[in-house]
Amino acid sequence: MFTEIFIKKIKNLAIFILIYTLIFVLFFSTLSYTLPFVLAFLIALWIKPLNKFLNKKLKLNLNLSSFLSTLIFFIILFFIITSIVFKISFEIRDILNNLPDMNKIINSAQVYITNYEHYFNNMNPDLTNKIKTELLSLLSNTYSIIVTILKTSISFAIKLPKVFLVMFITLIATYFFSTDLAYMQNRFLSIFSDKTKDKVIMIWNEGNKMLTGYIRAYSFIVFLTFIETYIGFSLIKIKYALSLSIISAICDLLPIIGIGIVYFAVGVFYFLSKKYIICIGILVLYLIVTILRQILEPKIVSASLGLKPIAVLASIFIGIMAYGFIGMIYFIFLIVFYKILNKSEVL
Repeated sequence: MFTEIFIKKIKNLAIFILIYTLIFVLFFSTLSYTLPFVLAFLIALWIKPLNKFLNKKLKLNLNLSSFLSTLIFFIILFFIITSIVFKISFEIRDILNNLPDMNKIINSAQVYITNYEHYFNNMNPDLTNKIKTELLSLLSNTYSIIVTILKTSISFAIKLPKVFLVMFITLIATYFFSTDLAYMQNRFLSIFSDKTKDKVIMIWNEGNKMLTGYIRAYSFIVFLTFIETYIGFSLIKIKYALSLSIISAICDLLPIIGIGIVYFAVGVFYFLSKKYIICIGILVLYLIVTILRQILEPKIVSASLGLKPIAVLASIFIGIMAYGFIGMIYFIFLIVFYKILNKSEVL
């Protein structure tokens, strides 16, 4: 019925998907224990050009160049994280202290609903009650999510000693990875024949280029969301613009929730405060940020990975609908690794 070549390709594809799925599940199930070492390995790869520059151009020995490149990276990272965390902690504490009680919000919302209820007199009473219940439920759930996010942020700040411990372990591991990266690569390649070694090097180079491109693409998208939100919130005079912008950028990575949860909560707050012009500004800003993201995401990601925009769009949609954020990561990396192996003539 089918050609032998096609059947062979299907078998190879099935084996690839099986092995990829097992590795993916194993990686994420053990990530809580291996996180410092995974981060250290990725950072060592990322600072490799700086390490190489110090080693080759400035004639420093490998140990010293690895130490300096690692130290420079972590000093910069430390100052960025501590500055942002302390600034956000003060703002979030202020938000939580000034946040109105949930019952007060519900009562205010019910007053608004009652004031406009006469517009729905001609509608089915059951439908009107259902709409009212759903609106109040949506408001309550949004409030709970925002409070949880804010409290989690405060909790993160309180747990900074643990975070710094992870950073310290990552720092030490990064140094060792930086010094041994070339040795580890040579030891790994030594188990292959010369012909296979060339393919492995090709796979590694392609994979490194595509994965780096993927990280850069999503970092740019999240940074763009942060900048757009921060500038927009600052222009329409919204308090705590920095904290809300950072929370929006984090939520932008989360499936279903997205930036809408932050914009909706801020919009409701200013609506209940009768500041309708700001509400309109928030709505316009939300539409701009959302439309730009929908336009740019497939193009930026597909360009960085060298994939067709439709393939990236399909993997994002199917992944999110199936298993949320993890599902999206699974499907995107599935097509990435498939392309790498296909380009290397393994599949």
